[in-house]
Amino acid sequence: MKKLLLGIVTMLASALICGAATAYHNDLRAPVYPLVTVDPYFSVWSFADAANADMTRHWSGRKQPLLAAVRVDNVTYRLLGNEMQVPDPMFGRSPKNQPEDPLYSRQGTVVFDNAAVQTDVNVLPTSTVYTFECGPVRVRMSFVAPLLLDDLELLSRPVNYVSFSVEPIDRGKHSVELYFEASPRLAVDLDVVPVTLENGSSDGVKYLKAGTVDQKVLEKRGDDVRIDWGYFYMAPVSGKGTLSIVSAERARMGFVSSGKVDNKAFGKSKSITSGNFVEQDVALAWCFDFGKVKKQKEEVLMLAYDDICSIKFQGRNLRPYWNSDGRNTIAKELQKAAKAWPKIGERLSAFDADLIREAFQSGGKEYADLCALAYRQAVAAHKLVMSDRGTLYFISKENFSNGCAGTVDVTYPSLPLFLRYNTEIAKAMVNFIFDYAEGPKWNKVWAPHDVGVYPDAYGQHYGNWMPLEESGNMLLITAAIVKQSPDASFAQQHWSTLTKWALYALQNGQDPENQLCTDDFAGKLAHNVNLSAKSILAVAAYAKMARSLGKVDETKAFQEFAANMASIWKKRAFEEDHYRLTFDGEGTWSQKYNLVWDKVLGLNVFGDDVVTAELEWYKKHFNSYGLPLDSRRQYSKTDWQLWTGTMAGTVDGFREFLLPVYKFYNETPDRVPLGDWVNTEEPTFNAMQARSVVGGFFMKLYVDHPVSPLPAKKK
Repeated sequence: MKKLLLGIVTMLASALICGAATAYHNDLRAPVYPLVTVDPYFSVWSFADAANADMTRHWSGRKQPLLAAVRVDNVTYRLLGNEMQVPDPMFGRSPKNQPEDPLYSRQGTVVFDNAAVQTDVNVLPTSTVYTFECGPVRVRMSFVAPLLLDDLELLSRPVNYVSFSVEPIDRGKHSVELYFEASPRLAVDLDVVPVTLENGSSDGVKYLKAGTVDQKVLEKRGDDVRIDWGYFYMAPVSGKGTLSIVSAERARMGFVSSGKVDNKAFGKSKSITSGNFVEQDVALAWCFDFGKVKKQKEEVLMLAYDDICSIKFQGRNLRPYWNSDGRNTIAKELQKAAKAWPKIGERLSAFDADLIREAFQSGGKEYADLCALAYRQAVAAHKLVMSDRGTLYFISKENFSNGCAGTVDVTYPSLPLFLRYNTEIAKAMVNFIFDYAEGPKWNKVWAPHDVGVYPDAYGQHYGNWMPLEESGNMLLITAAIVKQSPDASFAQQHWSTLTKWALYALQNGQDPENQLCTDDFAGKLAHNVNLSAKSILAVAAYAKMARSLGKVDETKAFQEFAANMASIWKKRAFEEDHYRLTFDGEGTWSQKYNLVWDKVLGLNVFGDDVVTAELEWYKKHFNSYGLPLDSRRQYSKTDWQLWTGTMAGTVDGFREFLLPVYKFYNETPDRVPLGDWVNTEEPTFNAMQARSVVGGFFMKLYVDHPVSPLPAKKK
């Protein structure tokens, strides 16, 4: 197996040289495909295998139509979206999901009824690339998200690209026109409310713009909701082509008949207000004429969203990072994005190649496929903002589980991805937790669960406390950050808070009372062995940080506490050849995924014998689609399975856990962005889709390709 992987990796490295990331092909049949991925609100996906088989949708499954077509030698082919009402895909089984708004299901005249033949789709870390045959012309449509975690300006810029490349298949010369359309629905939640549309220009950028008339900035919060403030923009990189505010049906018919769009459908006005954009069927359209094509040509469109303000933190509205001081404009960002397009493409290609190479080395082809699909989902489930004091916040939305903002036990599993690519972003994922916990609104001796309901960070929302879970999470997260920051200043800054949480873990973690852990869907559980292990590791992590800060007494005391606690844990949890689910639960077992930190952080309080025994036990309990979370049910969490597999320490051992997870996603009939709470006897998921926890898939990659520690700051 090792020789095979080495050979494949060598071939891959050769194929990807010079940033040719498209040489790599992702063979995973994704449950859904990421198209536009900026943040929890500006997020558009394809819920079908073919891009032109269904309307495009927000990650929650609600329709947010984008439509694209090409006209080749007077014959029109649909590339993206679908005007027809097809049966809605399954997008969640939670009772909170409401029926589709009937106004959104209005059936109009189908104009683009000729679907292009999709010959390929390839999901890379920062792009999704579709290939079509449109008669004698090949069309490549690429959705590109420049989510580079080491470039905060680029990461925050709310702009994605759609690239259209056309070339003849038969060496002939063919006339090609391009059509792209967006609905105002991208700027509203569910209600059909009045919208304003504008055909404008600023800072040398020509654009179309749409948003609600009644701008209720940051007034709506919740889980199954979409943004209804701010403005959607689309603008061609070259500034060429015809931009129009149009009657959608009339525009499509005009394109089919002439390859052009009537840009005076609403008279000479550059802006209109629509009271009901569904009944009126108003749309934003761009038409571009490639002319006679005899060799490859490309044209690129930018899709952007200016949300004005992104997060409300403790009653204060925070602007997005790219416009923290309010002096920037979306037009300037579009201008920068247009000028930087070629270089950005090169950087993204190089990044994709590096990520794929590292994942390939760590777990093989299937692991590279899965990491490529998970990357954008994990990153785009966050929003980057700056606090009033100039502190960086990277706040997650707990998608389709309760909509909480900045949930600690969502950050904890997602951490490996962000540790691998930018320690400062990892800090930003907990900065706001520390600021809240150290403020006047929090008076507990344990860590908070969250800071509110996205996007309103008013304070903890979740009504069920998770004292040991979140305290342990915060201690381990901070220790992982300190491992990459030798001067340990981040821990020193919050030392009194960390000490309080460490003492709570020490006093309560040996044999936990009836508490929830992160797997809260399983209910409260007393004497939880895995939660106890987390608490013990957290105590050891505190000792590790104390050593980094030169605190000799704390280091010695907490090291001894952790060692003694682990010794007691081993004796009380052991049963014949494995470790129990609960200390008093005969015949029980559970995945001890938290133990991965014992090696990753160099704590070494449990030792290899515990992991070896557990891994041998797990081999006896796999189902077709993975290892159950514990002995109570047959469901599991895909992120935890890959953490557990990482503890095997070898590629072969890891792949025993990886392959059933890959098989699940490749075969599930449930069309949702990667769900993480899944069944292991059949390929169906339970809930919690599109969450950032899939960043946890990167644990093996992070362990195998650690980031070099940052240089210590000079005193």
